[in-house]
Amino acid sequence: MLPLVCPSRDRMRGCIVLREALTYMVDYHIRSNDRILGTTAALDDDEFRRPVSLDHGSAHETLLHILVVDWGWREFCIGNDDDDSYPGGWPFPDLPTITTFWSEEHLRLRAYVGSASEQELEEHLSWDSEGRHVSAPRWAIVLHIVNHGTQHRSELARYLTERGHSPGDLDDLV
Repeated sequence: MLPLVCPSRDRMRGCIVLREALTYMVDYHIRSNDRILGTTAALDDDEFRRPVSLDHGSAHETLLHILVVDWGWREFCIGNDDDDSYPGGWPFPDLPTITTFWSEEHLRLRAYVGSASEQELEEHLSWDSEGRHVSAPRWAIVLHIVNHGTQHRSELARYLTERGHSPGDLDDLV
């Protein structure tokens, strides 16, 4: 396995350039979100909203959770501490409004990763969480966005499959 971050940034030595790796993972995140959103459209309103065995209750609430986490962390990376607030237009009442905002958020995340300098991506940001001080580089926060989405997409994929609407493979190399 090649290292994600290389001290020399010399591509000829077999290292993955940070921006390329982040772009790849963000593109995977977007493709997977789009597949889940598209498959979720097959649910009827009761299946979409009723509490089920998902970490956030319903498919609707789980999608809202993933979306607000995506938005909040990206906003934090660009210097806007959201103070646990929500994006304009919140709450998104249905799948079309979620899909519309998420399409815009995907563009913002992709633009952020594409425009941030390597120095910015490596800069550590700090915050307090559950009584402890935490610090991580921006690139790790972007990977957290992707990893967090993977967790909840897998829950949704299981639920959708149980309802007869499998989203298919969500692997990054598919």
